Amino acid sequence: MKRRREEIWLFISILTCMLTACSHSETDHRPYAEKEWHEENLTEELLDVDPQAPGGPAARSQSNDGAKQDEDIQQYLRQATVQIQGPKYIGSGVIWDAYGDILIIATAAHVTEDNSPMTVQFGQGTPLKASLLLASDQVDAAFLEVSLQEIEEQEIVWQAARQDQKICDRLDPGQPLWIMGSIEEAADRAYGGSVVDPWIYLEDFGNYMLLGHAYAVPGVSGGGVFTQEGILVGILCGGNEADQVAVLPWSVMEASAPTRE
Repeated sequence: MKRRREEIWLFISILTCMLTACSHSETDHRPYAEKEWHEENLTEELLDVDPQAPGGPAARSQSNDGAKQDEDIQQYLRQATVQIQGPKYIGSGVIWDAYGDILIIATAAHVTEDNSPMTVQFGQGTPLKASLLLASDQVDAAFLEVSLQEIEEQEIVWQAARQDQKICDRLDPGQPLWIMGSIEEAADRAYGGSVVDPWIYLEDFGNYMLLGHAYAVPGVSGGGVFTQEGILVGILCGGNEADQVAVLPWSVMEASAPTRE
């Protein structure tokens, strides 16, 4: 109980909603550049910070098959990550699924609040119009829809996030994580982190969250959080100066997601 109170106390300083994990579209993000993982350096200098990162030192000591697998994971994570742009804020999102003729994008609800109209930027093509499909009134989760026809017309390559309930249920403290985000363009940030507690009640969010250890900056809110194997375990909802992050767990997202008709 004492440990949980101490962790929750650290979240008193959490930079929630538009002050922390969202960024204003006119914000200059350059002061964060030294700590951010840029896509162009994804297999070189900045990945050396995390020896277990795909393409990092540990990966480069693997066989050619292992290196190819890491490259595939990098590409998949980028193709599953989008940038969400509105008149007030910029945030991140993760491709959840395709329902009929629409593509579903999951993000944090505070990214969408008072931020319409919105567009979604993929790794290629021009931004596409996005409509709010569902925003939870209980947790920090929202789902946008984008026309699959427009995606196909631009020949945009995308991938839905890999989801596995059993893996999400078996997360352990210390397990490595990936946090994907979009600051200046889609999927231009990747942060290494780890699980602190996979299921802990955080009063600031009013529900159970995954508590992680990672560095994150404004604009990454709503981005997907993945295992090293690329399984989606949640979305980023906030962080604090102690390099702790609050992640809405996949199971809570699944319970809040729109159903197929």
